[in-house]
Amino acid sequence: MQSKLQHIAQTFVKEVGDNLHNYTFVFPNHRAGLFFRKYISQYVQKPIFAPHVISINECFASLTDLLVVDQLTLLLRLYRIYSHLRTDAEPLETFLHWGKMMLADFSEIDNHLVQDVQSLYALVENMHDIDSHFANLSDKQIAAIKRFWGEFHLSVSKNDNSKMHTNFVRTWQLLYPLYKGLQEDLLKDNLAYEGLLHRQVIEHWDEISPDKFNEQYVFIGFNAMTESERQLMLRLQEMGRADFYFDYDAEFLRDKHNAASMFMQDNLRNFHSRYEISTTAKHANQQITLISVSYSTSQTHQVHRILSQIQGEVTDWTRTAVVLPNEELLIPLIHTIPSDIDRINVTMGYPLRATSTYMLIADPEQYISPTISKSGEFIQCMRTQLEQLNNPNNSESIYLLLKTLDHIEEAIHTYSDISFSAKTVQQLLKMLTIEMTIPYAGEPLEGLQIMGVLETRALDFDNIIITDFNDDIYPGRSRGNSFIPYTLRRGFDLPTVERQDAIFAYNFYRMLSHAKNIWFIANTHVDEQHSGELSRYYYQLIWQYQLPVERITVTEQLQSAISENLPITKTADVQRLLSKYYTSTTEKGYLSAS
Repeated sequence: MQSKLQHIAQTFVKEVGDNLHNYTFVFPNHRAGLFFRKYISQYVQKPIFAPHVISINECFASLTDLLVVDQLTLLLRLYRIYSHLRTDAEPLETFLHWGKMMLADFSEIDNHLVQDVQSLYALVENMHDIDSHFANLSDKQIAAIKRFWGEFHLSVSKNDNSKMHTNFVRTWQLLYPLYKGLQEDLLKDNLAYEGLLHRQVIEHWDEISPDKFNEQYVFIGFNAMTESERQLMLRLQEMGRADFYFDYDAEFLRDKHNAASMFMQDNLRNFHSRYEISTTAKHANQQITLISVSYSTSQTHQVHRILSQIQGEVTDWTRTAVVLPNEELLIPLIHTIPSDIDRINVTMGYPLRATSTYMLIADPEQYISPTISKSGEFIQCMRTQLEQLNNPNNSESIYLLLKTLDHIEEAIHTYSDISFSAKTVQQLLKMLTIEMTIPYAGEPLEGLQIMGVLETRALDFDNIIITDFNDDIYPGRSRGNSFIPYTLRRGFDLPTVERQDAIFAYNFYRMLSHAKNIWFIANTHVDEQHSGELSRYYYQLIWQYQLPVERITVTEQLQSAISENLPITKTADVQRLLSKYYTSTTEKGYLSAS
């Protein structure tokens, strides 16, 4: 069965033909764009000039001369502004965590085009100030501000903690000056963070040179959009340059009682398709299986079993995906792939923090003398340690860490007005590398696809295996830290947990709707990190949609290392030792099977 992307590619080759080079196809990520290029090449019958295929961020970047800068540069510029605003500013290493939160909030504010940021960050000491100073705000925004400050003052009065109140107010007072100060500091050098670049494109739309626009834009595979993305698409549509193709074919995605449909009505009402793309959203004989195992690594053995089982039926492994919500399962999984599957494409990188080399970053005191206080001396010691650890098995992780040290050292020379200690460098090194991954080399359009959840967007598969199908991992409940509380987020139309839930639900049900065979593998083991609870999507499938799901429970056989019976004579001393476990003041003793 053809995928949605294949249908779109076939339609444009048929309808546009030799003029494909005049089109720019825009996707949420690069992965879907790679597959789209492949499908285009399959349908063209003669040599043609290829169309542009880009991501949404590249689309914004093509319409401005601003350059997006790296996180380290943003943090140091923000800290320099912060130091000017507060004479008693804490050291850089203390500020880093708060600075990262601020940057995330600033980018989100700009991405969603919040109009009155000053009001969002306003310091309201008295509830009457809202009525007298914020006449231009909507009722929803005023209610959000009142509720936020009301709840804050209530919590302060209950705790009677004037120091907490003072520190909070001082920090909150600085957020808007920091936001404006960073914008001005970056724009004067033609720089931006991602959200600021998006805002600048929309707010200065009429100033964009006509030469920057391509002839036609086709947006494919979008669902939840930021306000800046939405405005970009609307304005291109008004210019007669845009075309849109969504994927709401499945009943799941059209069900108003399913969070997956949250954005459907708005998207279909506002954005229009030039060509009719009809697909079958669900296989007639869809098979869904839930496999429960008792240990995390046991999941990889089940993946091996499933792949071995379907091997004779699969003619194109690119149509089979193993989806890993938990990236820590990647290495065990790779080692258990059947040897007959000779081509594997891993779209995820291996987490640098999971390598043995990262111990040097996580706990440098074990390798470097704690008496070192100067940043330059610390960097040199780290380099020496990394070079000593270098070998063919960890050369890539060593390379990434050395490059990061070079980047930090360059920043120290550039921002000479900021004080860097050894502790500062250590914190920066940890912050910049904690999310870093080691990429895998391979051919992305061949072989079994091993991918993270977000990489599946806009792609269809016949066979899908999802590991860690547990509620605390998939979809999970975490949200990034923020200075902006829930009530203000709701009032100013910033992303909330409900929006995040809807995005996860859409990605899950869209991926599910096109597959023929689906396997969920859940880890039922309960410990401090894992609840063992099945994903909420499983219960939704069986109770709300009443889909037949075959359940398999895999039990591990316990094997003793002792091959012979070991007789233990119950002497008086042994009986005495045992007696304290089965005699007690309670009705039951202390003996158990374990």
